[in-house]
Amino acid sequence: MKNVKLLVAIFAALVVCAIGVQRAQAEEFAPANPDSTTKWETTPIIVDTTSQKLRLMGSSPIIADISKWQGDINWAKASKKLDLAIIRTQHGSTEEDTYHKKNETEAKKYGVPFGVYAFSLAESSSDAKTEANNFYNRADKNALFYVIDVEKNTSTSGESMRTITNAYMKQLRTKTDKKIGLYIAHHLYKSFNLDTTKADFVWIPRYSTTKPDFSYDLWQYTDKGRIDGINTNVDLNRLNPNLTLNQFLANVTSTNDQYTVDPDQHFNEGQSNDNASETEPASVHIEYHTSNPKHIILSSNTNQYSSSSLSESTKTNTLKKGQVFETVDLIKNTQGKMVLKLANGQYITADKRVAIKCIANMASYYTVKPSFIILKTTVGAYSSTTFNNSTMLGKVKKNTILTVRDIEYTSTGVPRFKTVSGSYVTANKSYVNALTTKYKNYVVTKPSYVKLKKSIYQYSNISLTKSAKGPLLLKGKVLNIKGITYTSGGTPRLQLTNGRFITANKSYLIAY
Repeated sequence: MKNVKLLVAIFAALVVCAIGVQRAQAEEFAPANPDSTTKWETTPIIVDTTSQKLRLMGSSPIIADISKWQGDINWAKASKKLDLAIIRTQHGSTEEDTYHKKNETEAKKYGVPFGVYAFSLAESSSDAKTEANNFYNRADKNALFYVIDVEKNTSTSGESMRTITNAYMKQLRTKTDKKIGLYIAHHLYKSFNLDTTKADFVWIPRYSTTKPDFSYDLWQYTDKGRIDGINTNVDLNRLNPNLTLNQFLANVTSTNDQYTVDPDQHFNEGQSNDNASETEPASVHIEYHTSNPKHIILSSNTNQYSSSSLSESTKTNTLKKGQVFETVDLIKNTQGKMVLKLANGQYITADKRVAIKCIANMASYYTVKPSFIILKTTVGAYSSTTFNNSTMLGKVKKNTILTVRDIEYTSTGVPRFKTVSGSYVTANKSYVNALTTKYKNYVVTKPSYVKLKKSIYQYSNISLTKSAKGPLLLKGKVLNIKGITYTSGGTPRLQLTNGRFITANKSYLIAY
């Protein structure tokens, strides 16, 4: 009997030990994101970045999103692997992430670029505005971008998630001119029908080797990532294969220069992430101008400084993307960074991704992003800013209206329009016209003739200014149309056979 009791005791001890081991293992690699109860359709794979090479996905660069669920992070170690961190600020309005301030401080200390995100629990448009204000006020102002995490239907107001999220983005844009992204649950993407055209980038979770079914800029592909310095599993993300980290970060605004990446680190711009089965972790390589470019155009909002040190205390202004400047000198500051001196005596970074040398005929191109464009002729659509046969996706017909997401530049400084579909088309004014956001109120393609619904004036210029006003045209009159043209703001005007111009507003005429 004693032997039986002894065996039972030994067995019980073994069970306890086994449970203890399981608990220890569970604690060692806890879930990356306990907020989410959905496993995003498929089984996540383990991606271990702690070894010399990445396994399975070959993901480079390394982008992780983190929250309080990762606990205390050893940033001295993690920073050697992380190329970009996305830090949670809050879970709704009432729950501020208890680790976000520490994570932001440590990311800055160890030079890890970071953006921030907020899990949305907004129940109405009004509630969304409150959440947006709290999000902005709580997040570190050195964050490079903001993301609204939408993965639950939280509406109690009867409003759609699209309406509520639009209100969230609109309020956030009153606070910042930095990029705003949308994180959208893959299985709710269609039912939510969020207006992604109002976001600067889209981030979709799908834990699998299978890409999301929808257009994305960032793909959260697993919640079982492992990174030195982080004692739990962590979410890992991949950029769209047509988007490099250089391009992604080049279009964000930093409040200082502390996120300039070490020039000794290298990132292969030509490498497609999809083609890499196994690759070494890599980082961004910054290339500076080696001679004074004379004239530059900004590819993103950029800080201007009164001193070549580019220190926060000498910041004088934020220059807007698309502006053109004359540069009078290229110098190396005391920190060893290359800096451009502008004709106005101020200084900006000499980073080629930000300060792009102008092509000679830059005036022939759009450099400020319109919301919409209309094609004056049939043009090609391409998968990148490099236009050639291998990147051509097809032809887009004359008079097609396209929604513009951004303006990007070739390595030689030629502007290209990036559409919401992710394709690129020319930004040359000879082939496209900018279009007003209210274009649906106007005739946008040349009609043969129009009949006036109201009496209107004709003008000698397309601005329809008072000084250019000509004879009155009476209601009911039928007018032959010679052509259609657009103002600099994208408003269509109709040209009569006598050379004068009239409004193209549909409330004044009927087109035939």
